[in-house]
Amino acid sequence: MSPGAATRQISAIQDYDEGRQRVSPGDAMIEAIAEAVVMKLSRMSTMSQRLMDVEEAAKYLGMTPHALRHKAAVDIPCVRIDTKLRFDRRDLDRYIDRAKREGL
Repeated sequence: MSPGAATRQISAIQDYDEGRQRVSPGDAMIEAIAEAVVMKLSRMSTMSQRLMDVEEAAKYLGMTPHALRHKAAVDIPCVRIDTKLRFDRRDLDRYIDRAKREGL
């Protein structure tokens, strides 16, 4: 939890809610927990998956799925899960970096 969030939690427990009834410590704690959960869920929703299917990986690399299938396991490492090809985002990034340096 960030220092700013901790400060807000403490002040919510200690302060009045703009002239309304005093916020009880229990209610303030519940509100702080709910805020922390919302922040964590929002961060998780922006995270992208590490493994991509052929169509996602082809779009990521700017090529057709057909071209990617031909390069799979030859030029670009892949993983086979349940008979389907999956591509690790890190491997795709390394492929891009190598292609820039070597001119593949």
